[in-house]
Amino acid sequence: MSRPSSPRTGWLAYYDELVGVWSRRTGNRHDAEDAAHDAVERLLKADASVALKARGYLFQVTGHRLIDRWRRQDRAEHISLDELDEADQLVSDDPDAPIRASRLADDLANVLAELPPKCREAFVLNRIEGWTQAEVAEHMGLSKNMIERYVMRAIEFVRDRLREHNP
Repeated sequence: MSRPSSPRTGWLAYYDELVGVWSRRTGNRHDAEDAAHDAVERLLKADASVALKARGYLFQVTGHRLIDRWRRQDRAEHISLDELDEADQLVSDDPDAPIRASRLADDLANVLAELPPKCREAFVLNRIEGWTQAEVAEHMGLSKNMIERYVMRAIEFVRDRLREHNP
């Protein structure tokens, strides 16, 4: 069955379908509209060859934006220790646990200080602050592949150095 023709042209011809499909898939029209708006913005900034394939581009970018949003929400939802019931709080019989945790935090800070600045920034933003690699790349003005290399290099360096500090 073919789609009825629309008096709208360009990306507007696909907008209602795009929001409708993603609203049904996610169960959240607001998130679908936000992701669709981000996709349209990227389409308008893209070159003319992308605009020729607007429908597929919009659906793909909107899906990716929604996935990024869900990942950020999953990382952002934290419950403070004070809000947990006593039964859910971790109880340790080891009186040295806070000291070891403090030492580990100090060791991590020292190891991170040894990294080159861009590598350290990429690692901290991605692994500690919870930014996506695409967000880090945009923030730092680098390619996503470069951020991926920086993060992997930092992970290996931190792992190796912390093993040296804590055999």
